[in-house]
Amino acid sequence: MSTTNRRLETLALLQAHPGISATQLAARLGVTERTARRDVAHLRELGYHIGGEAGRAGGYRIASGRTMPPLLLDADEVAAVALGLRAAVAVEGLDAAATTALAKLTQVVPSRWRARLAALADVQAPSGQSRRRAGRDVLVPAALACRANEAIRIRHRRHDTAHAAPTEVQPYRLVTLRRYWYLVACPRGAERWTVYALDRIDHVQPLGTRFPVPEPPSDAAAFVSDTLAHGPWRHRVRVRVHTSADLVRELVDASVGTVVEDGDECELHFGTDDLDWAARWLIYLNLDLDVIEPASLTDRMRGLGRWLLDRY
Repeated sequence: MSTTNRRLETLALLQAHPGISATQLAARLGVTERTARRDVAHLRELGYHIGGEAGRAGGYRIASGRTMPPLLLDADEVAAVALGLRAAVAVEGLDAAATTALAKLTQVVPSRWRARLAALADVQAPSGQSRRRAGRDVLVPAALACRANEAIRIRHRRHDTAHAAPTEVQPYRLVTLRRYWYLVACPRGAERWTVYALDRIDHVQPLGTRFPVPEPPSDAAAFVSDTLAHGPWRHRVRVRVHTSADLVRELVDASVGTVVEDGDECELHFGTDDLDWAARWLIYLNLDLDVIEPASLTDRMRGLGRWLLDRY
């Protein structure tokens, strides 16, 4: 191992094992303690603030300093940083810095990691949305498949069952919305695009082929929002709200319901499997409204009102 490589490995060990001793460093690197201490001294000269404590409980620790020295990141850490930078592109004031930082990161990483970063950069997200609830083993291969336009086999669990069924789909885009990831894809032989929640997918297998599919949605993020608001729900709800559409849009996310302007008032349309939840949510909005359909929702709201009067 060359001196440069050994010192880089020393840095990686210091980052991964805070409190590691010179004896342990020497054993892991296959050198003498004197060489290990000399490598630590050289890293200090390069700007790394490395503290040392004597004794059996002592060891080396990297601390914060006045400057930003280089970092050593593995493949998963690079992917995590890239996702954070991708999110920061949508933040006013950080967009330019995030874009240039992501470009620099892509330029210096090993070539075998660049496809992963490029795929993650293709993710769509409405402004201000953060990303969570997606396993790395699902997220990365799904992103790569979208970029390569390659069909995949997924195991997807519907919201009303605990069983994950295998499905072959042609992926199009990954979208983040309200802290969740979604995959826009078309099942084999289908004529319509579908939205799959990534937290309900436990396996992604590339198939090395492509399926014929219909024209994809022009705006994947809008397609996901509309699908979530008007998906295969048991009940379609329409209420007339006696206030401006702009006010209702401030209160209702586009992925929950659609606001339709009607003069100085508006209608709110959304879907649900639970009318009791719909009654509670509409009351929570604290708006003057009338239920248009279904009529049974009015009964649920009256029942909730009677319960509140009796209870309070």
